[in-house]
Amino acid sequence: MTALLALITVVSWGTWIPLAQTVPGVPQRSRTFYVTVGNIAFAAVALVASGNHLSFGWREFWLPFAGGLVWTAGNYSAFRASEAIGLARAAGSWTPLNIIAAFAWGALLFGELDSFSAARFALVASALVLVLVGVLLIVSSQDERPAKALVPGAVPASGRKPAGPTSAGQATATSTNAGSYRGGLLWASAAGVLWGSYFVPAQWAKVPTQVANFPLALGILTAGFALALPAAEPVRLSLRVTTVQLTAGLLFGIGNLALLGLVSRVGTGVGFTIAQLSLLVNASIGIWVFKVPRPGSRAANIALAGILVAGVGGGLIGAVR
Repeated sequence: MTALLALITVVSWGTWIPLAQTVPGVPQRSRTFYVTVGNIAFAAVALVASGNHLSFGWREFWLPFAGGLVWTAGNYSAFRASEAIGLARAAGSWTPLNIIAAFAWGALLFGELDSFSAARFALVASALVLVLVGVLLIVSSQDERPAKALVPGAVPASGRKPAGPTSAGQATATSTNAGSYRGGLLWASAAGVLWGSYFVPAQWAKVPTQVANFPLALGILTAGFALALPAAEPVRLSLRVTTVQLTAGLLFGIGNLALLGLVSRVGTGVGFTIAQLSLLVNASIGIWVFKVPRPGSRAANIALAGILVAGVGGGLIGAVR
């Protein structure tokens, strides 16, 4: 069952962000809102199917609800990072911080490293180094294309393609791209810390997974609504675009429920590190579907090497546990 939960988490989390980002021109706040709607729909079905009952105590309801607020902030940060520097590089940036935050919470709140022998601790530490080296390789990969090329052929929401830069404006364009890259890394860093922390309140509550998942999803929805409401961005989308965003939220909900079950079995740090192997999926999609970095380029080769190294490290962590 542990292996199945890990597989479901990795595949679901590796595909929902690329799916949410496939349609160009949709404001990131609107994307976030529809993802939260798809997620709570799945959480409601899972709660009813489990036969459990929802209660409104601070441990059963409000702790997971607070985690949902944190998740939405992390999700918006991740979408902004993906838009600025490309999905492969953004995911490679937030993943090491996800892992570090999860291990820190696991050690501080749940004493998950206390029972490790010296040999086991050394093996896990070595595997963790491999994961971090792998994701740092992805981060360090440089791309010849503009930073905003997350989706091929994407145009602004206005529908007008911007005019190409003149020779006199090349320096300004270069400076803008550099600023966009730095900003993207800052957004990815925020996503790393927030996403590495959002599930901790639900785990701390020590209630059944399906019960904790619904208030978590409700907190996610509440924050998504609060994020979209004052932005004056289009919330009403076409049926096709709405379906895509809701399906992305459904995929996230499946992975999130599987993650809650996984961390209850193997611990916060180990479980969340295994979940970060979703990087192998979404970074690969970023390269081969969105073509950021361009397939066959030096940047793509470095990123793929990082994916391989991170995958070996994550597999070792899962095997040790």
